[in-house]
Amino acid sequence: MKVLIAGGTGFIGRTLFPFLVKKGNEVNVLTRRTMPDKENIHYYQWDVDQGFIDSRAFDGVDALINMTGANIGEKQWTVDRKNEILNSRVKPLDFLLKAIIESGNRIDVLISSSAVGYYGAVTTNHIFTEEDKNGTDFPAYVCRLWEDAALKFRDVADRVVILRKGLVIGPDGEIYQKLKPIAKLGLNVALGNGQQYFPLVCINDLMNVYNHILTHNEIDGVFNIVSNEHLTMNEFSDKMLQSFGRRRLFPNIPAWVLKILFHERAQMLLQGSKVSNGKIISTDFDFWY
Repeated sequence: MKVLIAGGTGFIGRTLFPFLVKKGNEVNVLTRRTMPDKENIHYYQWDVDQGFIDSRAFDGVDALINMTGANIGEKQWTVDRKNEILNSRVKPLDFLLKAIIESGNRIDVLISSSAVGYYGAVTTNHIFTEEDKNGTDFPAYVCRLWEDAALKFRDVADRVVILRKGLVIGPDGEIYQKLKPIAKLGLNVALGNGQQYFPLVCINDLMNVYNHILTHNEIDGVFNIVSNEHLTMNEFSDKMLQSFGRRRLFPNIPAWVLKILFHERAQMLLQGSKVSNGKIISTDFDFWY
C-alpha cells in the first residue's frame, strides 16, 4: 500500500516508517522541514498554520496515519498551553480533510491516534471498554474532540480507525529513557501510592497493530490498544527494577511532591484504571508482549 503519515517525527513515527517499508509499503511523510527521500520513504512539506501542503503527498495514497499532537505532559497546563495541545490535534485533521476533499481523492482508511485518557484520570477496578463514557478532565476532553475530528473523515475514507493507545513503551521511547537511569541506580520509579493502573503497550505490538489494520479491510471504529496485563504502578516499578537486577528498597515518590511539581498534570501520573483490549483481540490480533 501507499501510506501517508502526518505527525510522525516522534518515537512512534521513527519506528513506523522503516517497519511499513519492510512490510512492502511505500511511505509518504508530511513534514515542516525539507528532507531528502530515502528508499520508499518520500517527504512532502506542509504547514497547518500557513495553510500550505504539497498536494503531491496525496497521489496514489491508500491510507492516512495521523499522529499529530503536542506532548501533553511536557509543559505546565496554562490556558495557552491547553489551547496549543488541543489545536495541535484538531487543526491538522481538519486541514487534511479539507486538502483531501480539494484533491478529489478518496482513501481506503484513516488510522488516527487517541489515548486511554479518553476515559479520564481515575483509579477504579472497573475495566474500561470502548463503549464507556468520556471522562470529565482536560485530557479526556482533548481526546473526545480529537476523535470527533477524525470521524469527519467518513466523507472521504472507506474506514476510520481510532486507536486509544496506552503509554507506548520501547527502548528508544521517552518514558523508558527517563526512567532507565533511575532504575539502574536501584531507585524506585513508582509514583503516589502505586496502586494506580498503568495501561501500556509495547512499541513492537503497536507496529503490528498498524499492519493488522492496514491488511484487514473489515476493521473499522474505535479500539483500545493496551497490553494484556493490568499492571499497577508498583508492579511496573518492580519489573523495571528487576530488569536491572534491582529491587524496590525506597518509598514511592509522594503524591504531594508531584502535585507541587506538575500541578494539574499530576492527576495523569497519580490515577489510572484497567483498560480492555478485547475488541482488537476479537479481530484475530495477538499481543506478543
